Amino acid sequence: MKKLENRVHEQGITLVALVITIVIIIILATITINMAFGDNGLIKQAEDARDMAANDTSYTEDSLTNVSSYLNELLAGTDTSNAKTLVQAFKDGEIEAGDYVNYKPSGVKSVTVGTDKTGYTNSNSMSEGTDQTFTTDMNTTWQVLGLSEDGQHLLLTSGSPIKKDGEDPYLVLQGAESYLYCVETLDEISSIYHNSTLAEETRSMTIKDIENVLGGVTVEYPIEGNPNTGTIYFNADANKNLIGEVTQYTRYTYQSDDYSPESAIQDPPQNATAGTRVDADAYYFMYDYEGYQELGIDISQKAYNILFAGTISSDSYTKSYWLASPGVGVMSDARFGPGFVNGGMVLLGGTIDLFSSGGYWRAYGYAVRPVVVLKSNINVNQLQVIEDQTEAIWSTEGGQTYGSGSIAG
Repeated sequence: MKKLENRVHEQGITLVALVITIVIIIILATITINMAFGDNGLIKQAEDARDMAANDTSYTEDSLTNVSSYLNELLAGTDTSNAKTLVQAFKDGEIEAGDYVNYKPSGVKSVTVGTDKTGYTNSNSMSEGTDQTFTTDMNTTWQVLGLSEDGQHLLLTSGSPIKKDGEDPYLVLQGAESYLYCVETLDEISSIYHNSTLAEETRSMTIKDIENVLGGVTVEYPIEGNPNTGTIYFNADANKNLIGEVTQYTRYTYQSDDYSPESAIQDPPQNATAGTRVDADAYYFMYDYEGYQELGIDISQKAYNILFAGTISSDSYTKSYWLASPGVGVMSDARFGPGFVNGGMVLLGGTIDLFSSGGYWRAYGYAVRPVVVLKSNINVNQLQVIEDQTEAIWSTEGGQTYGSGSIAG
């Protein structure tokens, strides 16, 4: 009897040990699966490393540098988190605006934008739609633009504006659509240069990016009823010297035969609601490099060159480009359109009359300028400064008119 009790006791212990062993195996399996398949697991990090090396052998050496750092972390347990971030290196003066870096997009992608977003019809009758396609150019160079407005991210921009496929390099925008969809269109095109491992986002350059590099711009619109009271000046200029012009009036009230951008894209176009008011949001500024220095504006020659060198249309090398910043100019009518850089000027809205409340439209072409917002924790081991690069020379001078007309007939 006693022998039987001992056997039962031993079996009980064995069962408990078995249960404990199973629990331990489950815990270990859970940890292993999480390390392999989690949001930041080995497989995800390996996929990110793979993306950086895919699609083009022209940047193999640059990509392998980044792949190597990830493999070191994964396989050898090396911790590179203590390396200085690019943001801190920029603040410490070790990286400067205009420096070239070995950034590369994840791979070759294409995006096509149609007339529903660009408005471009390639016809004065506005009846023929025209698609425009952009494909990643892996040879595009990248320069440091500066810090984001919140100071938490380093911004990069292409060494020169990007081209669309075909002989004509420009993105053509036309009519009301150019105002309504310019942010969506330009950001979608720019996104083909994204790298999910390094970048928080990749989008189009905006007028705020340029103002941020220049230390900020203050715009004061006219007092209502007095069109000559608007001012614009650099924040760093204590004397508030005028550097451009603002829209003439503060707002416009639609008349019965006017069109709003929203009503103009209906089929058929509809008149705007009479009595509705549109607030002004358009201005421009222009200064050469010496002018900035005379005003005490702290901008490096490199930073100035990134934004403005070659933007004069008479130059054989042009950097004229759209900005993903819609604006409304108000004069005797309301004028709508995206901002752009051309002729050494930064302009917001309505200046080239892509659409007006009278129903008049215009089609115009400029380049696209992407901006890469790097992740805040990217460090100097993951992305390095490289020697200055040679930019491709454009064979077409800056900006072209592609047509004009009126939806009123």
